[in-house]
Amino acid sequence: MNFFFKYILIHSFARWRILIIFQLISGYCLAELSELKVYSPIVNKGDIGLEILGNTRFDDDEDNDGFQFHELEFEYDVTNWWATSFTAGLIKEAGGSLIFDTLGWENTLQFTEQGKYWIDTGVHFELELDDENDKPNGFEIRWLLEKTTSSYQHTGNLNFEQQFGDEADESTELEYIWRSKKNITDHIAFGFEAYGAMGEIKNFSPMKDQHHIIGPAIYNELKIGSIEIETHLVWMFGLTDASPDNTFRWQIEFPFN
Repeated sequence: MNFFFKYILIHSFARWRILIIFQLISGYCLAELSELKVYSPIVNKGDIGLEILGNTRFDDDEDNDGFQFHELEFEYDVTNWWATSFTAGLIKEAGGSLIFDTLGWENTLQFTEQGKYWIDTGVHFELELDDENDKPNGFEIRWLLEKTTSSYQHTGNLNFEQQFGDEADESTELEYIWRSKKNITDHIAFGFEAYGAMGEIKNFSPMKDQHHIIGPAIYNELKIGSIEIETHLVWMFGLTDASPDNTFRWQIEFPFN
């Protein structure tokens, strides 16, 4: 990335951080634990991929048991610091049917050259449009952090989501995501993932009402003929009364580069 673009990004990032802090204080964001995915700040120019992911909940509460979220995503890494993607989401409420839910446009900006500093960082933006006119749309900002060593990789996301449109919620909630994994072979890694939502940032919910889930994960890269496939399989356990007892998350990636 040349000096001009670095200058623009650094100063823009500073302004974005000020805007985010102002929004948090004012109370205009909302984060939810429906889409479960860890975002990396690393962008590789020219990479193209198709991704299918989802999660389902298993819970004693019939109002939560059987909830499902599914998403199809097409991503293109335009430069060595900017990736863009388009998504389509489907949702199944407990006891309901699987229905089309949202269309999304996502962008990731990588701020630091991979491995140059102690930690890699970037930011992720997502615009999400709801299928129904009487439901709010969403704009999400994620701060991305990643540390990679010879055997381990640790990735963290700090998420903020602002609703807009009809029936928009003006509360502010904070969501975190964490993943740690260790390479076992060149193609297999084991680790864990954790997701949490603590409620409105100005007044966090009591612990029993917060959502926190954590559990083991396996990551695999395989090749079937000429087709490369990357899979993520995660089984997570609820840590609070409000969290689902069990959550299964899966992710399948088809890189075309």
